Amino acid sequence: FSSMVAGVASADLLYYTSFEDPNDLGGKYYDTGDAGVNHWLVNNAGEAAVNGDGFSAWYGSTGGVGLTDGDFVGVSDYTGDVGSWYDGDQGYQISDTDGTFELHFNGYEGVADSVSLAIFIADTGYEAADYLSIHWGDGDLGGGPLYELLGTGGDGNGSDIEDASGEWMFLELDVSELGAGHLHVRVETNSGSEAIYIDSVSIMGGVIPAPGALALLGFAGIASRRRRQ
Repeated sequence: FSSMVAGVASADLLYYTSFEDPNDLGGKYYDTGDAGVNHWLVNNAGEAAVNGDGFSAWYGSTGGVGLTDGDFVGVSDYTGDVGSWYDGDQGYQISDTDGTFELHFNGYEGVADSVSLAIFIADTGYEAADYLSIHWGDGDLGGGPLYELLGTGGDGNGSDIEDASGEWMFLELDVSELGAGHLHVRVETNSGSEAIYIDSVSIMGGVIPAPGALALLGFAGIASRRRRQ
């Protein structure tokens, strides 16, 4: 895997998840909301959980069918693209969104020093409209991107997204001067093969989170944290 660091210092752990709750696993996710209206997603019985301890999913309409046709999004143990998850046996998959998909890590809301997460982009072709961006803020999307990969650009072998595909990337990003907010990831794709996988999400800082946020840290899971070698 590769690692990218942007001005990060060591600090206390405020939030962590690697999506390891087996109760969050399920089949394809079908959004029962209106694909033409922006809305927060809800979990459906028997389907992969899009929301869990400390994270919530939001859908933004771009005129397509969205997730109403059934798509592989949410907590997953599928390893066909990634080989193995970066940490543990599960992670979060986002594919074929046919609209804007945002994953909000609102289990911690406040000031922080840095965030880190592992990202795997499926090795396939991507169009100009496809993109991945990472944000920190207190709104639906928050401020400008901390990190982004577009379906355009690239080094001559394809788009930014294609150039970054095929291996785990571990990103560490400085949010120390951005004020209070929370981490969120934004994705837009339009094919089942265009998949983004997320794992090992941490928020670091020197402040004390609210008691409710402490309950989400899952210290037992943190103690067994490992990185893919």
